[in-house]
Amino acid sequence: MITAIVIPVDPGQPVRLQQLETSDIDAYQQIVGGNLQIVGLERPPAGMYLNESGKLNRMRVNHRATTLVWVHNSAFRNHDVIVGPALIVGPPNRHGDDTTAPQDLTDLLLHTKRYRVQLWTGGDTRWTSDPEVFTDWTEAYRYALQQVETQEGAQEVRVVAELDEELREQWFRLGIENPWISSADDPPFTQNSFVGCYSIEELEQNIGHGNWAIGTAFYYRDLCFINQVEGGDEWLTIRHGIAFESMTLEPSIEEGRFASLIRRLLTASKEQCQGLTY
Repeated sequence: MITAIVIPVDPGQPVRLQQLETSDIDAYQQIVGGNLQIVGLERPPAGMYLNESGKLNRMRVNHRATTLVWVHNSAFRNHDVIVGPALIVGPPNRHGDDTTAPQDLTDLLLHTKRYRVQLWTGGDTRWTSDPEVFTDWTEAYRYALQQVETQEGAQEVRVVAELDEELREQWFRLGIENPWISSADDPPFTQNSFVGCYSIEELEQNIGHGNWAIGTAFYYRDLCFINQVEGGDEWLTIRHGIAFESMTLEPSIEEGRFASLIRRLLTASKEQCQGLTY
């Protein structure tokens, strides 16, 4: 059994989650209204099922699904549209079966309060955030497509969850209470020091880059790391409102253990974090 994201063609019907048996092709077909065609998505990897004959059958354009595809698969941008209901699943497993829709995408579409658009331009080492903040993901995605078309040098675009202000203030307070982090001056440690990562791979890439200044801070979901050593690898680790550990992360990256470590931290309770039993 997997959990899929269903995007109805009628904008008045909410996007929803639906459980499916991967062997039940009839259930897939019932959702999209016919034979299946799949389109690949990126950031995060996923697949979108649609009706193979939707255009021949003059099905209505699914504007929400189209904007999603145009952002998550730039090859489709301004070249094709999605018609009829759409169904999003995760990438196939080693047996070729669909998996549950990526949690990061589910959270973004169904459990996020505020959104921000980020652009990637040639030569940049990081995504650049646009100042506009949105409370509706469809508006954010439409704005993202406008920006990638009009901003000079923009090559890719994405929509991300805006950091909750309570978390930002909480993390800043915990960081400033640390004597090493509070001493940061080039640059100083501020409420704007927190850089969002929107996959474990992106978090690993950023932390693994190395040679970070004191006060450099990365977060993924509600897990935050703040560097405590100039050019070093000692990260104050925060979750559940507590700074519970000082972690050296490069060894876990080099040994291929980083992703499993992050997953354990994300599933650990507050008590497990406090007791270092994650």
